[in-house]
Order: sequence, then structure tokens, then C-alpha cells
Amino acid sequence: APLPGADEVADLVPEGPALYPVDTVTDRSERFVASEMVREGIFGCLGAEVPYCCEVRVESFKTKKDAKAPGGRRIDVGATILVERESQVAIVVGKKGNMVKKVGTAARERMEEFFECKIYLDLRVKVEKGWRKNEDRLKDFGYM
Repeated sequence: APLPGADEVADLVPEGPALYPVDTVTDRSERFVASEMVREGIFGCLGAEVPYCCEVRVESFKTKKDAKAPGGRRIDVGATILVERESQVAIVVGKKGNMVKKVGTAARERMEEFFECKIYLDLRVKVEKGWRKNEDRLKDFGYM
């Protein structure tokens, strides 16, 4: 619900020039959007169990023509979920791979809606010990 009085205040503020074209959804890359959708799937599916030290890297993002797919195209996305410890792999992968499958399905469905085409998502989970304490890795991931 909006804050009380917000509409009245908004009516008093003059409208400024548009900063982006009307059809612009984001100023971030498609790879970034895909990685955030995988991250959203992680948090949505794992809830309180989620290892908050996950990083999602989109290793590949290829658009292909596909006459059978809606819109005539398909995007193949290869992504890696990085965790810091082996015990976190078990949480993210889940019993018999059920959790990573659930995360992947949620992310794929969200991507298909956003990109308006068929998505093939290949998700991997990998341990990279100490990445949160490594300044070079933090720079690589855009945190610094």
C-alpha cells in the first residue's frame, strides 16, 4: 500500500524529462538479468536454508534461431552457482538434485517470461573456497 499522503506529494512535484526511452526495461546486460533470475530462484526455493554466500556466474548466453520455439528463437544459458563450502553444495543441489532442478525451473520460467522466448538453462554448482574474501574475485563479480 502506498504511504499516506504520497499521492498528494507526487501531484506537487513537477515531472522531469525521461532519462531512458519508454521501452527500456533495464540498463543492465541480458547476462546480468539472467544471473539475477537464477539468484531469485535460489532465494525463493531455499528460503531460510539458502547459503547467502552464493554467486551466480553466467558462463554462456547464446541466442539461436529455433523455428519450433515461440518467437522463432531460443536462448541457451549456461550458469554456475558458486558457493564457498562443500556442505553448501548439498543444500543447493538437494536430495537427488531436486533442489537445483527446482531453482532451475523457477529461473527458466522467469527468463522465458522476461525474454519472451524459449530458454534452455544449464545450471551447475561449484565450490570456490574463500571467494568472498578475495579482492580480485570480488572485483570480477562486480562487488568492488
